[in-house]
Amino acid sequence: MNPLSKRCGIRAVLAVLVLVTGTACSSYKVDFSLTNSSFKPKGKSIAVISGTKEAQNVTLAKLVGDALRKKSHYQVSQPAQVAQAVVPYPQTIKGPYKSAYFYIDSDWDLGDRKKIADIQRSLGVDYLYVIWAPIAVSSNGNNMSSVPAVAQLFEQPNAKEVAQTTITLLLGDEGSLYFKEGADEIARQLAEETHMATSARK
Repeated sequence: MNPLSKRCGIRAVLAVLVLVTGTACSSYKVDFSLTNSSFKPKGKSIAVISGTKEAQNVTLAKLVGDALRKKSHYQVSQPAQVAQAVVPYPQTIKGPYKSAYFYIDSDWDLGDRKKIADIQRSLGVDYLYVIWAPIAVSSNGNNMSSVPAVAQLFEQPNAKEVAQTTITLLLGDEGSLYFKEGADEIARQLAEETHMATSARK
């Protein structure tokens, strides 16, 4: 094994171990941040989509959309609406990262903004939240997988980036409860940070 592969493998195993040993307190790590702290929403319609064809990515996008429908004032597009407007769906969209083997080497300046803008126009939504979760990393002797992900929130017109999210979730427990908890946390932070949470103060 070359030194780079060995370092990447060690980092992947450590990511799983950190989450597994900390499940008593948390089964996820989510960091949602606005690109402009003075952001104010200009509309209510939003779609949450997968940036890859991977099963865990498609599932995560659906779970976040479902949670956002409950936790926010956003009008969230249903999966059937997304599938009808974006053909084919899911599809691979170049995301904000250089590589994704054992972990995601993010670079927020990368990504296919033209395709993202075209998809947002097709959906006709004010905001588009694209999640990229291209890999699931397992550690030897453990049924759990660590699912690293990155996401961006785009605003009309021209898919202007307004937020970034770095994510690590666990997958593999019975009923995928940890994965669902992580999706709920993503939705909670998105709703609160963009001032659209149902519990937000007036």
